[in-house]
Amino acid sequence: MAVRTPLDADRCTTQVRAQDIPEAALIQASAERELSARIAPQGRAVEALRRGLAERAPGFNVAVVGKRGTGRTFTAIALARAEAGRRPAPRDLVLLTNPRWPLEPVPAFLAPGTGPAFVRAMTELHARLESAIHEVFEGRVRSRLQLEVHREQSAAERKLHDALGKIAATHGMGLVANDDGFDFVPLDDQADEEADRQGDDHPADDPADAAGSATEIEDDERAGGISRQYLDAIEALRPHVEETQRQLALLEAESNANLLHRQREALRRDIEASFAAIPTRVLATAQLQQFIADLHAHLREIYHLEEGHHLPLTAAPLPAGLVIPTLLITNSEGEPAPIVHAQNVTLSGLFGRVVAGSGEGRYPEPGTILAGDIHRANGGFLILDAEALVKRERVYEHLKACLLARSIQPYEDTEGPPLLRVQPAPLDVKVVLVADPDLIIQLQELDPEFGRLFKIRADFADDMSIEEGLTVYPGVTSWLAANRGLPRCSRSAVAFLMHYGARLAEDQNRLTTNLGLLSDLITEATSLALGSEELTDEHLKAAVKLMRDRQGQLRDRLLDMHRYGQIRVELSGAHIGQINGLAVVSDGFQSVGRPCRVTAVTYAGEQGPLNIEREVEMSGPIHSKGVLILAGYLHDRFARDYRLGFDASVVFEQTYLPIEGDSASTAELFALLSSLARLPARQDIGVTGSVDQRGRVLPVGGVNEKVEGFFDVCSDHGLSGSQGVIIPESNVRNLVLREDVLAAMEAGRFFIWPISTVEEGVELLLGQPAGQESPDVADDEVPNFRFGAQTVYGRIERRLARLRRLAQNEPMTLK
Repeated sequence: MAVRTPLDADRCTTQVRAQDIPEAALIQASAERELSARIAPQGRAVEALRRGLAERAPGFNVAVVGKRGTGRTFTAIALARAEAGRRPAPRDLVLLTNPRWPLEPVPAFLAPGTGPAFVRAMTELHARLESAIHEVFEGRVRSRLQLEVHREQSAAERKLHDALGKIAATHGMGLVANDDGFDFVPLDDQADEEADRQGDDHPADDPADAAGSATEIEDDERAGGISRQYLDAIEALRPHVEETQRQLALLEAESNANLLHRQREALRRDIEASFAAIPTRVLATAQLQQFIADLHAHLREIYHLEEGHHLPLTAAPLPAGLVIPTLLITNSEGEPAPIVHAQNVTLSGLFGRVVAGSGEGRYPEPGTILAGDIHRANGGFLILDAEALVKRERVYEHLKACLLARSIQPYEDTEGPPLLRVQPAPLDVKVVLVADPDLIIQLQELDPEFGRLFKIRADFADDMSIEEGLTVYPGVTSWLAANRGLPRCSRSAVAFLMHYGARLAEDQNRLTTNLGLLSDLITEATSLALGSEELTDEHLKAAVKLMRDRQGQLRDRLLDMHRYGQIRVELSGAHIGQINGLAVVSDGFQSVGRPCRVTAVTYAGEQGPLNIEREVEMSGPIHSKGVLILAGYLHDRFARDYRLGFDASVVFEQTYLPIEGDSASTAELFALLSSLARLPARQDIGVTGSVDQRGRVLPVGGVNEKVEGFFDVCSDHGLSGSQGVIIPESNVRNLVLREDVLAAMEAGRFFIWPISTVEEGVELLLGQPAGQESPDVADDEVPNFRFGAQTVYGRIERRLARLRRLAQNEPMTLK
């Protein structure tokens, strides 16, 4: 029997040393060199990104796929910044008022930097128009025009009065004006009144005589009454009076019309002068020129300024929202294309919002609408986090609609009152969608339009080679020192970082590309370095221990449960049908390995291995598949020509959560083989690995946590010097163990045995040869046995034969 040799400690970790770090790599380099160092391990993704960012054809948006911390967003922004410098400066965007449809402003693009000048010119236009309207309807212009018209009207009225007076004189009557219009008096009375007025101007010598004379006349008139002559005169003048009154009414109407006409002419001249004062340079596009023409025509219409218009002038104030546009985006000439990393992935954050209601006036005030990230990114690059985007289905669907239409579409909300609805604006934006691999797969499967919109996929690798890491890791530390204010890292510190990166990658020859975790570790170490200008490996080791202790609640709780027997695990001796399998549990912050007792019971029957977890619906599909593979292995080894002829139950003891994965299938198989052979299995060895139907042991995940979890339990109970773990040989390169585990291995107190076949594990655990299949069997009594009687498989083969015989006979009656 050839027993596998345990691994040396140096084969259980990466071999990067401080002297392997090139000194030149630690020197702070230029920004370009630091960028090259950071993106070096993502060569394929970088090329895809550059291709996608440079392509202007529709649909060539980029899906950046990778795990968080791999530099996916940093790289996308850095490459977009390089591409942005090769694109023209983005244009200004203003929202022009729409006189016909006030709630639907019209977008207009202007040359970079000219938007503010145009808005300023329109603000000045509004001020001039407001002043003109005020002057015509309430100010000095109105007063002047009213005075002119009044003078003309008064002169015309005097002419009419004079003509009527002459006619009245032919009838012996005189025309006297009063507050109500005019009246007639006999000419004699008029003469007396004139004389009285003259007398008042030249008083007689005896005032009493004058007073007495007037009194006598009045008394005579009262006494005599109204003469017949006076009445006849009044009757004769009646037609002339009516005509004069009609002429006066016409004159009044004509004067009002004249005033209206003069106001209209004055307002028309002032409005034309106001529009003529707009600087020609601000109307640089045909769209702006047409807007000014339409606005001018609309003002002539609403103020009734057209030729031949007979409606009264309206004195309504001029709203600012009718004249002054809203400036959404402005840039300076020579600026690169915009790069917007959208942080607020909502409808309002991405597509803009209305900051004031439009119900107070017909025309929305300037500044009522604010730009969204898609407006700011137009002409450049919009970087979005896919997870945040798909959480808001309406945002995702509306973004797709905009990209498919190649225009910024108004969002239609059927609920609530009507809102401002900006008309579509041409859209030229490159969307970079940053996503985890699983999410991208779901989007591709569930959304048939996703492939039309994101034709370029840039996949970020999870790890890099050691050779790449010798350049990247020192470059990252230099970049952090230059840009984050963190201390420099010594060569020993960088070597430890590479060891840490290999552990995260679970590969001795590969390093993680999750540079964010390296930054976190350096930040933790900085707080422990007490102001040191340079970090060493000791600082980083202390930081790792601090992080492990801070997140070690789950590990400590499991150890306590093992210590006080709440979780039953044997760490010494040997038992039939019992194996220490290894599992990994996680609380979301830390993954911890733990031994789990696997037991098997075999007996006569026809069903074969029974997965108890599957029967009670605690087994996941992969675990159930692993148990079925065990049945295939048993058939291949022991029942090619017969039925297995036994029943078995296999169970993970003291597990109360669903079980998934096939990494314990070797432990389940060893427990079955031990039970079938009736040979005790060692309890001081933990087992992990999956198996195929041919008996080849296959790699599993979390091998470091499993080894260290079993070591922690053994160490807590006291290392016996014989304890260890069986792992698949293909998992050896994944070992990057803790220093205390390596120290125990060097001292010969803990072991790791790699195996590639089930037979190698059988010999380690059961202490006897597994058995070689032989086509020629010496024992004529059992010509169909293929394994020797003194081997594990031979014992199993013979027991299976006995169980088959028992299954075929009637049950025995015990006495």
